[in-house]
Amino acid sequence: MGYVPLGTDPYAAHQRLLRLVGTPRCVLDVGGSSGYLGRELTRRGAQVVVIDNDADAVAAARRDGVDAHVVDISREDPPGKPGEYDAVLCGDVLEHLADPAAALRRLRPFVAPGGRLVASVPNGANWALRLSLLAGRWNYTDRGLLDRTHLRNFTRRSFLETIGAGGFEVVETDVTCPIPVLRGGRLSAAAHAVALVLPGLLAYQHLAMARPVSVEKVAGDPLNL
Repeated sequence: MGYVPLGTDPYAAHQRLLRLVGTPRCVLDVGGSSGYLGRELTRRGAQVVVIDNDADAVAAARRDGVDAHVVDISREDPPGKPGEYDAVLCGDVLEHLADPAAALRRLRPFVAPGGRLVASVPNGANWALRLSLLAGRWNYTDRGLLDRTHLRNFTRRSFLETIGAGGFEVVETDVTCPIPVLRGGRLSAAAHAVALVLPGLLAYQHLAMARPVSVEKVAGDPLNL
């Protein structure tokens, strides 16, 4: 099976996620597949642990020297101790989970004080999906916004609310808005800038960086809104 390679377009998902992750000491890459982001973070000096529920992907990551484990985050804790990770990365993971907020609550104790969660999800209210629905079409595909393995669709608001319900406070948001030609150039930069103004309509993916909130705050305000 082939896996997605690391993307180099500075306005596409991989590089936007890496920007939000920053330069942590220790990273948990949830749903990290064959380790394409994990390897890049390792190259930048981080200690990286990859988890995924796809045994073949984990095997591929291990063959490349990645510390990878088969873990279903909807039912199992990740490896490591509480507070071990400076960053937890969930790149296009939450839409594959029946209860994404519960998964975030499971992950939250493993984030170090002052650490960060970085997550991305497809935009379920993207303009192309709105037009398709208006035309009476909602056809699932092997990849993309209507990937047939998605269990949840997110708008920008429901994405941010889910992060809050998971025990995190959003600090920064971002988007992707890919164009089919000349990726990484001025057109990509312009598309990204416009999508930041109208993220609910134009974003292809919503991204966020969030900090864990205190146990007391979660107990007093479950949605952290």
